[in-house]
Amino acid sequence: MTGIEKVTGKILADARADAETILAKADEACATAQEEYAARLKAEQDKLEEQANRECEAIITRAKSSAAMAKRNVVLESRAALMNEAYATAEKELRELPVDEYVDLLLKMLRGALLRQLESERESMALYGEDIAPEKYEVMLNRNDRDMFGARLMETLKRTQVGKISMDVLDRVVLSDRAAKIDGGLVLRCGDVEANCSIRMMMAQVRRATEVKVSRTLFGEH
Repeated sequence: MTGIEKVTGKILADARADAETILAKADEACATAQEEYAARLKAEQDKLEEQANRECEAIITRAKSSAAMAKRNVVLESRAALMNEAYATAEKELRELPVDEYVDLLLKMLRGALLRQLESERESMALYGEDIAPEKYEVMLNRNDRDMFGARLMETLKRTQVGKISMDVLDRVVLSDRAAKIDGGLVLRCGDVEANCSIRMMMAQVRRATEVKVSRTLFGEH
């Protein structure tokens, strides 16, 4: 073997050795890169899975909350409807009382309104020395009640309240020619002041005073 051949052989041998070293390092680098990539991929997958789970839990929570709110609204609406029906039924029964009972109800409304007005007049005189008593106390009924019960109501008032309300006042209580725009009950007009004693107004006052008790009775709440 000539000297050139020896040199060439040495170069080739070294080149092969370097190539093998480079390939080994490359394989090692590739393996490391694959491991790192796999690790990053696993981390990203875990992160995405965790995020997806959180979002699912949030969606479920919101759905449960919405369902609970919808149920609550349905319950409240149903209860409100039942309460409205209960009071509407009571109001209807008042308007449809037998004649004697209805006239007695009108009489109690009128007497109560008169007494409140007289008390207001006394207070005004005592506090300010001002006489606010009107020339007359007008009793206003709806047209149907006026035609059917007006005269009877006036006669019953003046017959039953003698000695309880002064004759001067009773003589000034008159049945108005004007019909009140109410479903039942009456309006007492004292000069420029009107006392609304309609059945609807009375039931509104009764509802404010009894709604909690009625709700407990209907729905068993505490």
